[in-house]
Amino acid sequence: MHLLVSVIIPTYNRAAVVARAIKSVMAQDYEPLEIIVVDDASSDDTRRVVDGLRDARIRYIARSENKGAAAARNTGIRAAQGAFIAFLDSDDEYLAGKLRAQVHAFETLDPATGLVFVNYCEIGRDRSVRFSPEVKAGYVEVGRDFPASISCNPPSAWMVRRDCLDAAGFFDEGLWTMEDLDMFARLVRKAPAYFLADILLHKHVYTCQAGKVPDKYAEETGERILRKWLPEMRRDKKFLFKFYSMMAKDMARAGNRQKACRFLRRAYFLNPLRFDMLGRMVKVASRR
Repeated sequence: MHLLVSVIIPTYNRAAVVARAIKSVMAQDYEPLEIIVVDDASSDDTRRVVDGLRDARIRYIARSENKGAAAARNTGIRAAQGAFIAFLDSDDEYLAGKLRAQVHAFETLDPATGLVFVNYCEIGRDRSVRFSPEVKAGYVEVGRDFPASISCNPPSAWMVRRDCLDAAGFFDEGLWTMEDLDMFARLVRKAPAYFLADILLHKHVYTCQAGKVPDKYAEETGERILRKWLPEMRRDKKFLFKFYSMMAKDMARAGNRQKACRFLRRAYFLNPLRFDMLGRMVKVASRR
């Protein structure tokens, strides 16, 4: 007897594409299935679009206040009844057989497995396709330390055993970005995790920019990640360099020159041969 899979779709002002995401779940060949759409206080026609699909498996939950993807996913998790929880961002889409392949993995791999995530391709503005790096055949077990888990695929690629999710704790609602990185790192500590090389997801990277995270949350999110994970991030200087560089870019975009330069300095001292960092610091500091 198959176990229920709950697919959680958080959405915010994506009426133009949310139907595509939902229909990709409706077309899956796995049952039993429930589809939980969590509307994070959209101001567009999201509800009308969802109601128009008229499928008994769909449950629509409207949040009264926009709190971000982490909070929306947690709302869906609390409402979910499935033994397995899958996620789908509302501008992405499952490919045929995705859910069945993941359930099959749970049934055939280590019984303690807590997470199975699939390969994907990105669909860009110019409809180009970029495949996930280091594609391998079959299943690959993921390491449990932070450096081994930093290349996690997006939540749309995940399926999590419910009891593993309960043990790891839900998404950190204090994170408006990188909540998936934080969640993934906690999940792989609780149970074995496997990557399935089959490409079973389209991740769209060009749609609905109205849902973009505001710059004002960039600093708060970055500092929170550092407080939680800095000791382990230091094990991988390449990743930490990229993280500091990203934070510098976010701070510069938000108009905080002092903090942008601070993160650029941190990046530079990790890799003194990157002389371009010095030039970027001068450019940011002199900007009026």
